Amino acid sequence: MLLKVGELARRTGLTVRTLHHYDAIDLLRPSARSEADYRLYNQTDVARLHAIQALRHLGLSLADVKTMLKRDGEGLSDTIARQIRALGHEIEQANELRERLRLLQERLDAGAAPDMGDWLSTLALMNTYSKYFSAAEIKRILDNRKAQSAAWEPLIAEVRVAMRKGLGAEDPATQSLALRWMNLTLSMMDDNFSLIERWGQMVSTEPKAQFKHGPGPEVVAFITAAIGLRMAAMQRHLTQEELHTLRTVPDSAIRVLVLQAHALQDSHADLRSPQARAFVAQWEQVMLDLCAGNAVVLRKFMAAYYAEPILRAATVFDDTTIGVLQRALSAQNHAFAQPCAQSA
Repeated sequence: MLLKVGELARRTGLTVRTLHHYDAIDLLRPSARSEADYRLYNQTDVARLHAIQALRHLGLSLADVKTMLKRDGEGLSDTIARQIRALGHEIEQANELRERLRLLQERLDAGAAPDMGDWLSTLALMNTYSKYFSAAEIKRILDNRKAQSAAWEPLIAEVRVAMRKGLGAEDPATQSLALRWMNLTLSMMDDNFSLIERWGQMVSTEPKAQFKHGPGPEVVAFITAAIGLRMAAMQRHLTQEELHTLRTVPDSAIRVLVLQAHALQDSHADLRSPQARAFVAQWEQVMLDLCAGNAVVLRKFMAAYYAEPILRAATVFDDTTIGVLQRALSAQNHAFAQPCAQSA
């Protein structure tokens, strides 16, 4: 039984034009021609067409289908594996797009009905972020930043005051601001240095990456210079990999140590007493948490602190707490006592 091209098209759901194209590219040549030169397809041709359709439904290109049929199926496993990888990538892209749209919707729903300017600004900002972060990462960063707004706004204002005063990057007041900025950034990025590096790259190269009420490029440049001094000092003692293990310390843990130090100071306590030893032990645990539980990194961190004046210029503790801690470490002959105090 021979079928004309129109009949074959109707039975298979394809168009005549498609079958003509298959003939033109030598993918499906009719086995016969009528006296009027109509294409005529036999049972073998129909079977080959079904094979072509099956392979096309797997997502193979016409070129791949032609190769598969010419090789009588040889290499089909590799081709299918390639298609699976391609589909996996498409699924990931679709999921990512869905999450970005959800995130965009959340941001727009959070405020009043946006005008066109707000919509375009939000869309442009999200597009910029998407060059550097996944939708899930953007959500984490923005949610953290929103939760920190009460801390960021006064910090940015204080940095601007320091700039107006003409303070240098090495000034203790500037270094104190730099330390707070570093800790907030680390917390905003969930202690993930990969996110921090990508964020820094984005902020330095994308003028549209700033938050609507963000610090602005001048503030960022000023504080980045101060942070650079601290990082350079740390890098003289710790490797990049070791620096990336550092973690943020909860404010609550800092406050507890400060209260304990002030209580020891006010009571004129013996710094070798059980209370003072408990204070030092708790401080050491906090510092160990800072170093992700790595005692080697902690020793290097303390060595950097004692060796680098720029690091001692600003810490998370007030002067009273530092003073009590240093005297307690010395009185208890602790391994982290100041080198000069230990040798005295």
